Amino acid sequence: MTAFILVSGMFTGTHIWQDTAARLTARGAEVHTVALTGLDAPRAAAAPGVDLETHIADVLAVIDSVGAAGDRRIVLVGHDYGIHPAVGAADRRAERVDRIVHLDSGLPRDGVPALAAVPDQSLRERLAGAAGADGVLPPPA
Repeated sequence: MTAFILVSGMFTGTHIWQDTAARLTARGAEVHTVALTGLDAPRAAAAPGVDLETHIADVLAVIDSVGAAGDRRIVLVGHDYGIHPAVGAADRRAERVDRIVHLDSGLPRDGVPALAAVPDQSLRERLAGAAGADGVLPPPA
């Protein structure tokens, strides 16, 4: 059996996976969605200390909650920003993860900021300029 773990992007949440989860489940797959701390709820003031490590821990908790049955294959799907915690978690649970699917995301590289993966230079510059003093992008209108 395949267990899909679905990780949403920066400005979305687990709700975006409803149709996908229903289709995968109908075909016999096990599906889990990851609620990323501070992102998967109505937007409130960002809690201090929530960062990529926090989101990797969120994904690890779901991986660890999936039973260790020998015939269960785990496929991590990362949408947009969600690929970063998905890859970080896969690195820490390499023996458990069979595949990683990049969905509308750049290819993360060690030591390279996520913004560097945006191929359009003018868009990269606009995004960098829109970030606050803390380097965080505001949610889209």
